[in-house]
Amino acid sequence: MNREKNDAPQIEKEEHKHRAVYTSGNGRGPQKDSNRRWLFLVVDVVLLIAIVVAIIFLISLLTPLKIFESGKTENKTVVYTVEMTGVQRNSIGSLHVGDVVTDAETGCVIGVVTAVSSRPYEVYTDTPTDVVDEGLNSHVVTKVTYPEEFNTVTVTLAVDAEYTEGIGYAVEDCRIAVGKDYHLRFPGYADEGVCVEIQAE
Repeated sequence: MNREKNDAPQIEKEEHKHRAVYTSGNGRGPQKDSNRRWLFLVVDVVLLIAIVVAIIFLISLLTPLKIFESGKTENKTVVYTVEMTGVQRNSIGSLHVGDVVTDAETGCVIGVVTAVSSRPYEVYTDTPTDVVDEGLNSHVVTKVTYPEEFNTVTVTLAVDAEYTEGIGYAVEDCRIAVGKDYHLRFPGYADEGVCVEIQAE
């Protein structure tokens, strides 16, 4: 009985010694865990960087925004057409090929007239007629034409513009784009118009 009591502390000392050797091991046990943590951390960082690069690459493919390129600009000659509606017939004679046109809002010279054409001014009213469009399954609205009084005038302009990829064409502070409204100032006439077509040479 006494022997068992004496052996118990001895066994406990041996176990404690083994535990101390295992845990200390000249620092090898905790060092392995630390190395593994660093390895996992490095792998996580590499994976995170790869995901970010993949997202940026996909965004650059799906949008006109260029992530890796600076906004390079180049000069191009732009030929675009502006349409003015409801122009009085006697005012068409004020528009001439060779006229220099200025944008009234910015004061920029936005082109030189290269062509002028006109057609009768037509307006679609809100009044439906008795005619039914079978394709649309609705009544056709009334169209009023003013062949004598007013015209729709298209003016073709040419200008040297600065082109920036992803942004478009601009002459100083004035942007040249389809759908943009302009306050046009000719030498002997002024009116509002919208760009309906654009070409670059």
